[in-house]
Amino acid sequence: MIVLDAPHLLDILVTFMLVSIRISAMLIAAPMFSSASVTVPIRIVVALAIAALMLEAVRPPALDILSPRGILAIAGEAMIGLIIGFMFQLAFAAVAMAGEQISSSMGLGFAAMVDPQSGTQSPVVTQFMTVTMLIVFMTIEGPHVLFKQLAASFVAMPIGEVFLRPDMIMSLLRSAGILFSAALLISLPIVLALFLVTLLVGVLTRVAPQLNLFSVGFSISIIAGLLLLLVAFPGMTRSMSGLLDEFAQKAQTLFLPAAGG
Repeated sequence: MIVLDAPHLLDILVTFMLVSIRISAMLIAAPMFSSASVTVPIRIVVALAIAALMLEAVRPPALDILSPRGILAIAGEAMIGLIIGFMFQLAFAAVAMAGEQISSSMGLGFAAMVDPQSGTQSPVVTQFMTVTMLIVFMTIEGPHVLFKQLAASFVAMPIGEVFLRPDMIMSLLRSAGILFSAALLISLPIVLALFLVTLLVGVLTRVAPQLNLFSVGFSISIIAGLLLLLVAFPGMTRSMSGLLDEFAQKAQTLFLPAAGG
């Protein structure tokens, strides 16, 4: 028979609070859930519902929530959740950076509108690639992978026991450095092709000045960029899927030293 006395109820309440903090922090930083269209009440309901489902699988911590160690545990749970969501958000940041480079090469850097994901102004090509990345994220069951990483973090880093270490922060910084190379690899074929188109227009203008191709060079760059996006779209989606898989593996291995220690 289960006896629910006051200390037992207090342990359950503390455990539920710490689990909710880690989940809430992840939802704040994770793709799709951090969108401006997802309101705070929706995030709260989702976090509390997931915390209630995971409560039985989490071992209650032996700590006083009002003690200094308890305050550090709260901060640690928030940091772990933010790191898990941030790892997946890096893939979207790489795609957005690639879209910025392509927009500048096409001459559409000033053609901006409100991004539904972040609520800020961004070029239309960046928004197209971000929405495509979101579709790829849903296609490969990204939310399921995200919550699997969250559940695995409770095994590798139990609540109230393991705090952030310097090697984990360095691993996160090294993972953040991947987004620059990933953005370059995604945008490089289109940017290089647009450079060759601009170079060709310049050569033809130099050879035959009477053609006055510079007057239509802007339109040529836009049309060439749109055609190149259409041709490169299948390979670009595969690159996005591979990028999400890579950052998912980075998130999975980020907490492994804690499990081994």
